[in-house]
Amino acid sequence: MRTPTAPRLLVVSAGTASPLLPLTAEAAQRVWPDADVIAEVVSPSPVVGARAGRALGRLLDEVRPDLVLSTHPVVTAGLAWLRRRRGFGLPTASWDPVTGATGLDRAMRLLATTPPRPGPRRLLASDALFAHVDTPAVPQHVGTALVFDPGPTPTLERAAAMLASVPGALGRITPATAARPARWVPVPGREASANVDAVTAADLSSAVDAFFSAPLRADHIVGAARIVTGLADGRSALLVKLHHALGDGMTVLQALLSDTDDAGRLSWASRPVLPMGGSGVPGLRAGLRPVLSGLRRLAAAGRAPDVPTDGPVPDPRRRHALGLLPGRAVRAGARAAGVSAADYVLAAFAQAWHDVGGAPGRGFRLMVPWSVRGTDSLRAAGNHTGAVSVDLPVGPMDFADRVRRVAEALRSRTEAGVPEAANLVVQALGALPPPLHRSAARRVYRSDWFNAVGTVMPGPRREVRWHDAVMSRAYPVLALAPGTGLAWGALTWGPWITVCVTARADAAGTADALADRMAELVTGSVVRETS
Repeated sequence: MRTPTAPRLLVVSAGTASPLLPLTAEAAQRVWPDADVIAEVVSPSPVVGARAGRALGRLLDEVRPDLVLSTHPVVTAGLAWLRRRRGFGLPTASWDPVTGATGLDRAMRLLATTPPRPGPRRLLASDALFAHVDTPAVPQHVGTALVFDPGPTPTLERAAAMLASVPGALGRITPATAARPARWVPVPGREASANVDAVTAADLSSAVDAFFSAPLRADHIVGAARIVTGLADGRSALLVKLHHALGDGMTVLQALLSDTDDAGRLSWASRPVLPMGGSGVPGLRAGLRPVLSGLRRLAAAGRAPDVPTDGPVPDPRRRHALGLLPGRAVRAGARAAGVSAADYVLAAFAQAWHDVGGAPGRGFRLMVPWSVRGTDSLRAAGNHTGAVSVDLPVGPMDFADRVRRVAEALRSRTEAGVPEAANLVVQALGALPPPLHRSAARRVYRSDWFNAVGTVMPGPRREVRWHDAVMSRAYPVLALAPGTGLAWGALTWGPWITVCVTARADAAGTADALADRMAELVTGSVVRETS
């Protein structure tokens, strides 16, 4: 992993390949002995900031530098455009080669003493969605509960560093107004440690409930962490919550894992960065025909059925039922059924809802976030998902038949382009004036169209260590959508698939019963996080 003492320096010229790489590399290594220096070129015509800015943005996304040195006015103008329009904040300096080594050394000293300074930026449509639907009673924060085996415990300093690894975690969000879209705004001087505290608790579940039931005020703070000590058997935990507008589950997972001990050897654990080259239209990558097919399926879906957990959410108090599914048992069951492990876990929820959900004979529509990331956005911060709404088979049937039907229903929608179409709709809404965008977002993201959000995410199947502490569990925590009383996430982690079912406080019994029943279906007995 690169460190502040061994940064990656991008030297950008314009027009023709620069012969200055040896000179700049030598100057950089006088400041940082192990610096990684890369030279690239952008087109010099036309000489306008927007054209150069977009080209530079794509280059920055590809190279992922820590510092940028411009050797041409076109490049300097492009960097200025990125600062104004996309919040670009890496340290930069300009060097005119006619000033020779003296000017170059001056530029290197400037780079060495300039801290990153991200600027305000308009939220992309897929991120702004969660800013628009956020309310005090239905806060849109996601996060994780990280559990450590007995041994070294998290410190405030290390917890703050982990929180700061999420792009944007130290800023705030300004809501949309009649004339201005929702924006992320930096808070100068804010230290991550100001957003971290520590408590002692004997019971992990109650600690998780208390932490995630306290909403973030997005106009003031968008990320927080809490260290929990005193748990059974000498264990400890680190709880992290972030506003959903900062990113999806992949963003959170990559950011948190980028601070683990062996992250430098794991490409999927590299720290995500904000995309500077523009988000594009992920929904159109597969072509127009699949998107049109997906749009037809979306239009034909109609309204979601009414279920007992639907209804106004009165306050932010939540119950989080934490469960464990043995990964080996899930994969064995999935192989026997000829489906993926994710399909099998989704079917376990469908069976659990049938058994304990209290709505016999009624349907249940689950909205499953679905990644539309491409090679250009695999490590990009932000929300890069579509959605697949699946009407779960909840009537009386054998579990094996339910597994098969869930897998078929999910496959029929993903192959028809539904995730891409859903992403395209979200992007299109972003083109509306801010008040209309806010209104449309609130109309599409609510219980009229689905009864719960549920997702199954991949994660590391090997031991994870953080500052020599064994991170033995990681539970994904999802937010409720307006009008819905349930959300759940599952995550592969070492030998387990961890499950967290989130519910309104008045539906705590349902959350516990669902988590227990999912474990019973996989193992024949309840496997729950110990206190």
